[in-house]
Amino acid sequence: MKRSLTAGLLLTLVFCLAASAQEPAVQKVGTTPVSYGLVIDNSGSLRTMLDKVIGVVTDIVDGNGSDDEAFLVTFVDTPKIVLRQEFTDSKPELHDAVQNMFIEGGQTAILDAVKISADYLSKSARTDAGRARALVVVTDGEDRESGSKIEDVIKLLKEQNIRVFVVAMSDGKIFTKLIDRLTKVTGGTKFSPKTRTDLTAAAAQLSAAIRTR
Repeated sequence: MKRSLTAGLLLTLVFCLAASAQEPAVQKVGTTPVSYGLVIDNSGSLRTMLDKVIGVVTDIVDGNGSDDEAFLVTFVDTPKIVLRQEFTDSKPELHDAVQNMFIEGGQTAILDAVKISADYLSKSARTDAGRARALVVVTDGEDRESGSKIEDVIKLLKEQNIRVFVVAMSDGKIFTKLIDRLTKVTGGTKFSPKTRTDLTAAAAQLSAAIRTR
């Protein structure tokens, strides 16, 4: 009986070793907690893209972990920069805010929206060690009305260690100058999805990128 048990244990051990040699170890990614803001262009230039905008932002929220927190700001011109959802770790609350977005008329103020969002993030985010900070901006990149200077906005972002990631979306032209500068100088990334498949992939890649130190 003892010999039979010993033989069985040895066979089990050999099988486990063989299996582990054949299968590579799974490495966990995206485990860094993050505090981030969703800063979403709701101006008329994205009117025909609203469903896609809602879809990609929803996918980004779906990537949140239990230790993550996010808020939602929508913007058109400067008076129409609105905090739709304060910092929360609740996906349902974020989903509701995203679903309630709507397009409004007005001149776009991207830099003002980024500055206001960065101010809110720096004052309201959790401060536990190792937490990443980011702004996720969805826009076509055309700033028509901001009073903020880009140098001042970049200085604030760098001082507060906030990276900017942009999902560049438009049914026409993407204005890349402002987008490229904000992402490059802060260590962020620009995504330019076209199809629904691209949008899904961009959301997954962005969710991983904002958690990479």
